[in-house]
Amino acid sequence: MLRSYYLLLTLITCILSLYAKELRLLGLLPMTGDGWSGGVSCLPALQMALDDVNNNGAILRDYNLTYNWIDTKCNEGLSVYKLFESLHNDPTYHMVLGAGCSVESEATSQVSHLWNLTQFSYGSSSPILSDRKRFPKFFRLSLPDQKHNPARIDLMKEFKWKKVATINQALEFFSSVMDDFVKRVQQTNITIISQEIFTSSPLTRVRNLKNHDARIIMTAMYEDKARETLCAAYKVGLYGPKIVWVFVGWFSTTFWKVDLEGLDCTEAEMIKAAEGSFITGPVYSNPVEERGIANLTASEFAKRYYIQPGYNEASKNYDSFAYQCYDHIWVVAMALDCADKRLQELGYTKSLDMFEYEDHDINEIIFQCMGNTSLTGVSGRVFFTSGADPNRIVKIERIQDGARQTVGLYRQDKNPKYFEWIEGAIKWKDGVIPRDSTYITFEEKEIPMGLYITMTSLASLGICLAITFFIFNIMYRHNSYVKMSSPNINNVLLFGCILCYSTVFFKTVYVENEINCKIRLVCFSIGFTITFGALFSKTWRIYRIFTNKQLLKRTIKDYQLLVIIGIFVVLVSVVLIIWEYIEPHKVVTQFLDREVYMIGNDAEVRPFVRVCHSEYSDYFQWPLYVVEGGLLTFGAFLAWETRNVKIQALNDSHEIGLCIYNVVILSAVGLTLSLLLKDQEVLMYGITSGFLIIGTFLTQAVIFVPKVHAVRHKVSGTNGAVATGINTGFNPSSSHQHGAE
Repeated sequence: MLRSYYLLLTLITCILSLYAKELRLLGLLPMTGDGWSGGVSCLPALQMALDDVNNNGAILRDYNLTYNWIDTKCNEGLSVYKLFESLHNDPTYHMVLGAGCSVESEATSQVSHLWNLTQFSYGSSSPILSDRKRFPKFFRLSLPDQKHNPARIDLMKEFKWKKVATINQALEFFSSVMDDFVKRVQQTNITIISQEIFTSSPLTRVRNLKNHDARIIMTAMYEDKARETLCAAYKVGLYGPKIVWVFVGWFSTTFWKVDLEGLDCTEAEMIKAAEGSFITGPVYSNPVEERGIANLTASEFAKRYYIQPGYNEASKNYDSFAYQCYDHIWVVAMALDCADKRLQELGYTKSLDMFEYEDHDINEIIFQCMGNTSLTGVSGRVFFTSGADPNRIVKIERIQDGARQTVGLYRQDKNPKYFEWIEGAIKWKDGVIPRDSTYITFEEKEIPMGLYITMTSLASLGICLAITFFIFNIMYRHNSYVKMSSPNINNVLLFGCILCYSTVFFKTVYVENEINCKIRLVCFSIGFTITFGALFSKTWRIYRIFTNKQLLKRTIKDYQLLVIIGIFVVLVSVVLIIWEYIEPHKVVTQFLDREVYMIGNDAEVRPFVRVCHSEYSDYFQWPLYVVEGGLLTFGAFLAWETRNVKIQALNDSHEIGLCIYNVVILSAVGLTLSLLLKDQEVLMYGITSGFLIIGTFLTQAVIFVPKVHAVRHKVSGTNGAVATGINTGFNPSSSHQHGAE
């Protein structure tokens, strides 16, 4: 019944058109060919529109709008040839409508204006067509691809993505889209981490994206290359819940699952690669159920469209363009109606139907009326704000569960622009929005308080022990056993031990300022030098006395030993001063790469420590090693040479040898561990502090415990004999004169 009604309406329209003035439109429709053939779906819709316009008494009342189309096969050369042929052989046309393919529109709109014709396309989206210098009389109803860029950028802002990568096919069409995207991004706080362009195979470029840790990837390419790109992404592993690809909306409905014959990927693999991708595209049908210029809603149009006599179900993949095809006839009708009224207002001698290709002024009026036309149609709101391009709603889709689902709209037809999200439509994996990159947080490693307290407590006990031994030296300095052991030098040794213990209080990590670095270095270097300098000087004195034939005539006083210790201290101090002058220690941040770990939602924690560092440490540490190593080496040699001196109170060679042995072993183990645990600064603090405390404590204990034991048990300092059998005739009361040990 409804079909009969429309046939009757068409018959009445044809009868009335015999008495109306004719306005002729030339349509460029890609009906056949290997390229895009959406003209098959477009033709029934525009025929509906022609009938509705001609039957509308409010628009072009005295005119009959006609439409003649040619099959351009989505080929630029053929379309230009047929356009020229039609303009040359047919009666005069008032406007050119089309083409559906961008390449056709680029070719035809560069010549159609030479006939003083305004051209209006329902489907071309190439960004190149926005250039008014190259295409001076061109308009289009489709949203150009660069008009998706504001939506894409705001999409990133919506999900707090601040890093993005791009990949596009090496064609002017797509390069222009990406150039526009880059320019817009530069005005934001978004960073482009990689820009990839390919000509044939995208595999290498996709691999580069993976190497750059790209997560959010904007694309610009034809549909077949989009499939190749997704296949390459599967091959290199650039897919999954962490990766978001963004494609354009004019691809076929299930573009990632069709025409896979030439790809090295199965349908299942392509589904995995495409899952989670976003698609930005124009809204082909009005998302709001409202009646516009034709008194039709989008759903009412669809019902009529699918019963049109010319509708072909085989072309249903292109049905989405039918809404724009219908509206573009209405836009033209309103523009021509505006031009007719304008000519009447100007009192022009010609009416609109009398237009000839020489009438530049009439076409200029038509062109201006096109730019000022706005309406609400079955495809949505249509108006032109700048140049050839309309501002239209952008549909946001997402590939979820292997299907293309609408998740929201970007209302750039409103001011300000905003998103209209469908609640709950986006299904993030585990409900977590993917990050634009590995989220890196930095964590400063500190010495555990328990470890620090333990070490400083032990060091404090060591200092207390040193003070106790110092008091012991003072209290029993007149005891023959203590007096023969050179209490003055022993006190110096205790001072060196206190400096060594003090080193533990200054942390090697979580360093707050450079003073900490300097004090720690001075305490350890000077403390070690004083401690083993004292041991060395005491052993040297015994060696000098008991290897001399004139034993009773040699005098070595304490101040001479202090001079020896002072020489070593001065040498070490000079090295430290020069070191700090040339390249002073600074607090630097050192990242602990071996301790990096991941926490939820792709977040990476990178531990770091603040440590002391000097650029030329290696050059200045070796002189210190030479001085301090020399002390240990010569001390060991002298202890060995004096091992047969049996006056226990006088000779500490056995104890000194034991001290040196302990220090060498601890130093060797500590050095080995420091190399193995180079990046584990916190653990190194515990090891070095522990070895330092143990070594210093053993030195104190080995040297002083026998003396405490002797005083307690009242052992005489003169007991014993010299291994050589020589009677020393040694008098304890004269130790201050000849300085015997």
